[in-house]
Order: sequence, then structure tokens, then C-alpha cells
Amino acid sequence: MSLKRRNYIAWILLAIAAVCWVFGQQKLHGDEGGDVAATTHPTAPQEYHQKTEYANTTAATEYTSEGNQTVFPTVVEARSHNVGASAEPRADRLVGTVLSFAAGALAVVGIFLLRQKDPLCGPDGIFAVFAFYATVSYLLQRIGLIQWSPGFRSTASTGSQAITAWIVLMGVRELFGWVRAGCSLSWCMARRISGRFTKPQISLLMLVGWIVMLLGMFFWLAMAHMYILTDFLASFYGYLVAALFGLVCLWKYGADLNHFQKQLDCFQQGQTITVGNGLFAETEAQLLDVQARHEEAVRTAVTSERFKVELIANVSHDLRTPLTSILGYSELLQKESLSPDGQEQLRRLYEKAGYMNDLVESLFELTKVSSGVIECKKQRIDLIRLLEQTVGLFDDRLVQTGLTVKRNYMSEAVPVVTDGARMHQVFANLLGNAIKYALTGTRIYLEVQETENSCCVRIVNTASYEMDFKPDEIIQRFARGDKARSTKGSGLGLAIAQTYTQSVGGTFRVGVDGDQFSAIVELPKTERNL
Repeated sequence: MSLKRRNYIAWILLAIAAVCWVFGQQKLHGDEGGDVAATTHPTAPQEYHQKTEYANTTAATEYTSEGNQTVFPTVVEARSHNVGASAEPRADRLVGTVLSFAAGALAVVGIFLLRQKDPLCGPDGIFAVFAFYATVSYLLQRIGLIQWSPGFRSTASTGSQAITAWIVLMGVRELFGWVRAGCSLSWCMARRISGRFTKPQISLLMLVGWIVMLLGMFFWLAMAHMYILTDFLASFYGYLVAALFGLVCLWKYGADLNHFQKQLDCFQQGQTITVGNGLFAETEAQLLDVQARHEEAVRTAVTSERFKVELIANVSHDLRTPLTSILGYSELLQKESLSPDGQEQLRRLYEKAGYMNDLVESLFELTKVSSGVIECKKQRIDLIRLLEQTVGLFDDRLVQTGLTVKRNYMSEAVPVVTDGARMHQVFANLLGNAIKYALTGTRIYLEVQETENSCCVRIVNTASYEMDFKPDEIIQRFARGDKARSTKGSGLGLAIAQTYTQSVGGTFRVGVDGDQFSAIVELPKTERNL
């Protein structure tokens, strides 16, 4: 049986049970209960209560013609004599008993046997329904839309009794289902109303609005002294209990928000995310899925990088042996007597083999550094001295190309803690690129700016060609500014400079401004965590 059909059957059974109970009680009490029922009915007007009580407690008197006073019995006494004189027929009592037992059996089936898994109103909703029904019933009687008629058998009284009994049975079913569900706040109407909205601010607004409405009704009824029902079914008590459930849901909303914030912190710190059962459970599940995909992507990237390192290492190792042989035999052949054309071809062979050997070595070193196989060796050095030594290595090439280096140092010595060998390679690559691609007869600017925690080295040159590339593209491996590849170069110079700079804890970037190309290296003055 489907859940929806089970609920429909249960509601019908409880409605039949309510009707059977009302008519069964009528058969058991008969007409004698008319006045009593009217005086104790939850929605009877207060004026009728007072009149009936006065009639039941006041004795009637009458004077005879002789002037003697005769005292008649009270209404209660007369009723008791009437009851004693005319007993209820056994058939009516039997029918009333059967109907009452049938109502109890149907109620047990509808409440306990046809169990519900999802709430209809929830614990707070059923209290709100009690209070709302009592309030509407009272107001309709006060404005005269419903005229009160004493007696169980009156139409207004019978319908009100049946509706009240049905609401009570539905409330018991809701509370029983809520207890079976572990008193979960997800059954509360306030929780479900606020959870229907995807935006948290609207959910919070609806939750606060629910609480404010119920508390407003409670205080209004309390100020108006509208005691509609008795004991725990009093209308303003119903609004109060429903509002208290709303306050608990509001507290749980804050707890769910706090739990979601903690899961965000776990995601940021790389810890395992725990999916709760609150309003943000779906978002937390999505966050957990993102975390799982991220970890899988990282594992795939690490595996791919390790594979590339191993591949390049193996290929480099395999290329070194034949390249070494080619270089060795080329040197031996240069000592032999060859024709001028043969000497020229041998020279080109030796030059290309040397270039290929340098490319393999550079690629192998770059791969090892980027993968972290080789750890950097930091020590305290003078950055200005390191730059001057690097510039001194290019004096001959600077003279050949007609370039000059314009220095701009803020101080004579700038101490830094870094790997001197790697930074020497970085500056050598940058100066080599500047000399290779600079316009003949121009200047290369070498600037050093110092701050409290770091120092910045900036190398600027004027390009001899049109730079139609983006700064982030030229840093990639094998990327070259000369797309025609008419000049010498492997396209690894800037990639090596970036990788080596990052390996020592610094940052590297390039800039393009018209024909001006700049490379900026920023290094920390002291050692810091990488």
C-alpha cells in the first residue's frame, strides 16, 4: 500500500471514528445530557454557562391561596427524579456502546496500525490547528453566525463535537508518528515551511514570521481573556506551544548554519566533510562531492606529473648516450683532414648536437625542480653581488650586440636568504633573453627595489619585433615570442625562471607595454615556509 493511500484511509477511518463516538455518546446519555453537554461544551458561550448554573442552583417558590409558601425542588433535583422515573431504553444504550467501541477500534487502526512516515501538520501544526479551530468557532458564535442550541442532538453541537473529535484523533496520530520518528524537528510545520525556500534569508524570514504570528495570537487572546477551551487545549495555549516549537526550529536553524560553516572550514583545510540532516544537508552533500572530485583531480594530476617526470627522465637518459657519442666523434673528426665543405658540415653537426644536448639537460633539470625531486639549498647571499657576477658573464655578448646595461640599485648590498645557484640561473636566462631579443643599440634596465620583507628585481628591454602575445602565454614551456622561430632558442628560459623562482619561495611575472618587455622577480629577505 502506498504512503499516500495509507494516509487517506487513516483520515477517513478517524473521521468515521469521530462520528461514531459522538453518536455513541448521544445514545448512551440520551436527552438527559442535553443541558449538561451544553454547559460543558468547549465552545459554549459564557453567558449560557452562567444562566444554566443559575437555573441549576436556584429553587423555585410559589404561594398558595391560603398564604402558605410552597417550595418546589430545584432543576437538578427535578431532573434527577425525571431520570429515575424514565430510564434509558436498553436498545439505545446497546447501540451507544457498540458505536463507542467501534470508534475506539477505528481510532486504533487509523493511529497505530496505519502508521505514517511523513507528517501532515507536525507537532506544532496540530496545536496551531486546535487553537485556530477554537478561535474561529468562538468568533462565529460571538458575531451570531452560529446560534448555540443546547443538547447533544442539536445540529451545531453534533457537528462541533464531531469536528473536535476528528481533530483530536488526527493530533494523536501526528504526535504518535512524531515520536516514532525520534521527535525529529523535520516534522515541524515551521521547519518544513522554511525549508521549501532555497535562499536562506527567505527561509529565516518565513521561520521568524511563523513565530511572530503565533505569539501575536497568543498575546491577543491572553489580553482578551478568550478562554475558549479548557486545560491544555485552550486556544492561546495551543498558539504558545506551536510558537515554542518554532523557537526550537529557529535555534536548530542557527545550529545548521554553524554546522555548514564548519564544513566549509573542513573543505578549506582539506579535512573530511560530514553531511548533516539540517536545512543545508543538500549543500553539504554537494560540497562533499566537490571535495571528492577535487581529491580525484589532484591524484590524477600528481600521477600525470609523476609519469611526465619519469618519461622525461628516461627519454633524457636515452638521448644523452647517443648525443655524447655524437659530440665525441665530432671532436675526433675535427682533427682529421677533411675538405672545406666537410669541415663546415662537421661544424654544423657539432653545433646542433651541442644545442640538443643543452636542451635535454635544461628540460631534465626543469622537470626535476618542478616536481620537487631536487630540494633547494638556501643560504644568505648578497643579491647585488649575484647580479653583477651574472652580468659579467655576458660582457662579450653585450659588446657584440651594442647593448648596454643601465643599473638602478637602491643600495649597495641587499642580503637575501635563497638558493644562489638557482637564482643565478634565473638571472642568466633573463639577461640572455634580453640580449637575444632586444633591439640593437638600446639599453637593458636592471632595477632593484627593496622593501621591509622582500626585494624586487626588474629587467626591462626594448624588443626587436612586435610582441603579439599575452604575458601568461609566454611563460609556458616551449613558448616563444618569435612565433616564426627564426631565432635560436628553446622556449624554456622563462619557464625555468618561473619554476626556479617559485621553488625558493619567490614570485615571477612578466609584463608587456608596447615594445617594452619586463621580467620581475620578487624574493623574500628571510626564509619562509614554501
